[in-house]
Amino acid sequence: MCWPSVLFIISSYLFLHVEAILEEGTDCPSICTCRLNRLSETAINRFVRRNGEPVTGEFGSSENNEVLYDEKQDMPEFLDSHENPIIRSAICILQTETDPLELFEALSETTESLTLIQGYESGNKTFKVSTLGKFTKLVTLELLGASLINHTSNSHLICEVDTPLPDLKFLNLEKVLIRNSKQQIVNFLKEISEEDQTFEYVQRVNEDHALTMLQKGLKEEEIIPYELFKQQREANGDATLFIGFKGLILLRIAGCELNIHWEMFDRLSNLEYLILEKNNLKFIPAFTFYGTPNLKYLSLAHNKLLDIQITDLAGLLELEVLDLSYNNFTQLSELSFPPFPKLKLANFANNPISVIFPNTFEVMNTTNSLIIGSDYMKLTLITNSLGGLNMLEKLTINNLELRLLKRDMFNGLPNLLELIINGNITEIEYDAFLEINKIEKLQLSNCQLKILSMDSFIGLKKLLYLDLSNNNLQDIPPGVFDQLTSLKELYLNGNQFQHLPYGIFSKLHAKLIRLNDNPWECSCAMSDWKPMIINKVKVKVLKKCDYTADKGIECSGKDQYEFKYIYENKVAPKCVKPVQFLNWNLFHAMRRILQCPDYKPKLRKTHIHVEYNTTEVPTSTSKPFTSVKYNKRKMLLKRRLLKRKQYLKKIGNAKSNHADNTPSLKQKISETSVSGEISNNIPMI
Repeated sequence: MCWPSVLFIISSYLFLHVEAILEEGTDCPSICTCRLNRLSETAINRFVRRNGEPVTGEFGSSENNEVLYDEKQDMPEFLDSHENPIIRSAICILQTETDPLELFEALSETTESLTLIQGYESGNKTFKVSTLGKFTKLVTLELLGASLINHTSNSHLICEVDTPLPDLKFLNLEKVLIRNSKQQIVNFLKEISEEDQTFEYVQRVNEDHALTMLQKGLKEEEIIPYELFKQQREANGDATLFIGFKGLILLRIAGCELNIHWEMFDRLSNLEYLILEKNNLKFIPAFTFYGTPNLKYLSLAHNKLLDIQITDLAGLLELEVLDLSYNNFTQLSELSFPPFPKLKLANFANNPISVIFPNTFEVMNTTNSLIIGSDYMKLTLITNSLGGLNMLEKLTINNLELRLLKRDMFNGLPNLLELIINGNITEIEYDAFLEINKIEKLQLSNCQLKILSMDSFIGLKKLLYLDLSNNNLQDIPPGVFDQLTSLKELYLNGNQFQHLPYGIFSKLHAKLIRLNDNPWECSCAMSDWKPMIINKVKVKVLKKCDYTADKGIECSGKDQYEFKYIYENKVAPKCVKPVQFLNWNLFHAMRRILQCPDYKPKLRKTHIHVEYNTTEVPTSTSKPFTSVKYNKRKMLLKRRLLKRKQYLKKIGNAKSNHADNTPSLKQKISETSVSGEISNNIPMI
């Protein structure tokens, strides 16, 4: 059977299969958008991130034509090519006249992904979870309200949880008023047993003793009758909200003013992603997440947490990402965290942490990325503050207050590859980075640096990126970069440099050096600077797959990008002194005005054929002639010769003898030109 027939049969089968899926339920209200798509293409996928890191910019200043690097994101295990089915999704806008119950009746029973978005000023919209019972295949549910819960508004999306959805896998609630029902409390009381009321968290200190921590408030004299216990459970109804949602993989509750209890997430053994952002949480009850043993991603960012205790996050032995940014922590100590044997990223950014005590991170010995510090509180690190982070590869410290950056600060970080620091650091000691000699990226921008030691970067032979931009540096010791043999990018822009030692970049093989935004005093002492390296920016470009060679067999189907260094004259260093050169391009001043004899910029190759006279080859002291000028001169002489020939032909043989007595135009051309190719040593414009 020929290939066209096979392709026709396959395409016909797929068409019939999709048509059959569409015919299962064709109902789609006018306020909804119904379609078929992959599970990974649904809106809920935007919260599924393994690494949890924000998108950040690369080193250097942020001109419009510079690239911002996207962090690599791993495809989650449950959304890979084997478990990423085609599902039926519906996105509906709840308008003023919309009745949620009528909307659910109009939707197809085969809907697998449902998103409800409340329209602005559409009034209160209330519905019960039990009304979603007709959607037996529902996998994803998103409820997006129009206004904050505490906002003075008469337009809220109200969801009453009166029954569990055991097959639901993804649930996102944003700006939703969540209410519990008595039926859900009854379901909780049916499931819970006496032995579930008391549990303990055991941490082994050594082989002979174990540290046992009981839940707060559990004392023998506090045993109460069942009826009183039942009344307390009804008073704290939110504690039983998600009982029975056993299939949940991702749960996000944001801007819902939720009060959490330790029972709230009990028995959610399949939960991997839990996001509780912008709920104004002030504390976390002990053992709150003990019922989620497989949790891999936990975010409590953008709350008002004042403190964190060792029992608050107990039991998260599978946790990979912990995000506690934008809270109100003032300090971290060895009593803040329980063991996290699989933690990869810990984000404590934008907390008013003023001090980190020694041995705080001893329980995070597998962490490879750490973010600490805030923009509004100076952070002080003491000896062994970062101890225990043996596997750390990326460290970001914001607003560090430190007069002298010394070697002992980085003790115990043998695998560090990337270090980003900003704050107030006046001076760098001569061997500050000797303990982290594997580092590849070093960013010390916005640190108010004034002094660099001669051996500040000693031992950093693997360093690829060095960013010293936006500091107060005025001088650099000669040879300070000589040991950075692997350096590819160097940023010195935004400082107070007027001069640099001659030959400071001579031993570098960098592809990009940024020197703009400095008050340069232009002179021929800068003749060794190369504009093809200094006038460049790094950009991200789409790498298109070549379909000509193998018909795209090796193409992955996804957009691939690569990074290139592109010449950009806008980032060229500008002169401040002498005054007559104010705001002049440094290289333009050296070439046209100063006429520096040692300035030899790298030339582009050319194949223009020009004849010139050897007696008129420009010297180093004369004004340089360019290949363009020679080419123009040649063309002008050719035109004159052509006109002369036409004139001679016109006037006849009688006057041609008189023309022969005059110097020949060909002779004039030969006197002002020689044959040969343009030498690469002739400077260009």
